Amino acid sequence: MAYDGDRRRLVLFGGNRVLFGTENDKDTFLDDLWEWDGARWHGIKTATPPARAEACMVYDSARRRLVLFGGYNNVAGQRTRFGDTWEWDGKTWKQVSTSGPSPRNGATMTYDSIRRRVVLFGGNGPSGETWTWDGESWREVKPVVAQGRFNSVMAYDEARQYVLRFGGWNGRTRVGDTWVFDGIIWKQIDAAGPEARNHSAMVYDAKRRRLVLFGGHDGERVFGDTWEWDGSKWLRLAFHEPRLRVDNGH
Repeated sequence: MAYDGDRRRLVLFGGNRVLFGTENDKDTFLDDLWEWDGARWHGIKTATPPARAEACMVYDSARRRLVLFGGYNNVAGQRTRFGDTWEWDGKTWKQVSTSGPSPRNGATMTYDSIRRRVVLFGGNGPSGETWTWDGESWREVKPVVAQGRFNSVMAYDEARQYVLRFGGWNGRTRVGDTWVFDGIIWKQIDAAGPEARNHSAMVYDAKRRRLVLFGGHDGERVFGDTWEWDGSKWLRLAFHEPRLRVDNGH
C-alpha cells in the first residue's frame, strides 16, 4: 500500500491477507487494486500484475507514478518470487523493467525526493543489497552495511534528507537497530528505541517532521506500539492504539 500524492489516494494492491489484522488462507494470493479516498474504498477494474504478496510499492513524486517491485506467490505449493518492476499512473499498470534486483520478497522500499530515486534494500536471504530506480533503470549501490535484512521497515525523512531503516530479520534473529542512508553510505545510529522486530510499518509525517513506526512482531509477540523518530532519538507515544498486528501494508 502507498499514497498517491498527485491523486490524493491510498492505493492497495494484492496480498494474501484476506481479513484485516489477521492472516487467513496463505495459499490464496490476490491481484486486486483498491483506492481509499478518505471516506471509502473503491475497487479499480483494470489489468494488473500477477497476484502476489510482500511486494514493495512507493510513490515517485517526480514522475507521478506508483512503483511496484517483487513479491511472491505459491502455485501448487511451489513458491515463486518476482523480480519485475511495474508502474501505476492512476489508469493503467505498465511493466517497465525485468532487470535489476534479483527476484525477492520481504524487501523494503521508499522514495528519496531530493535525489529523485526510489531506494530498495534487503529481502529474502536475507539480502544486504541496496538498489536505486531512476524511472528508467535499476542501479546497485554498494555501500558497506553490517548485515542483510528481511522485512525491515524504511522511509524517507524529508526534513533531514536521508532514508531511515529500522529492524528486520538478519538470518538468525530479529534486530532493533537504526540506520540512515544519504544516497552513498549507510550509517548506523546509536539510539535506543523500539524492541527488536520485523514486519512493522513506518511513514513520514510531513506536518510534524517526524517518522512514525507502528507494530510488528519478534516471532513470539505481536506489537501494537507507536514510536516517533525526531532526528536524534526514538520516542514512544502513549495513547489508545490500534489492535496488535503485523504485515501492515503488504
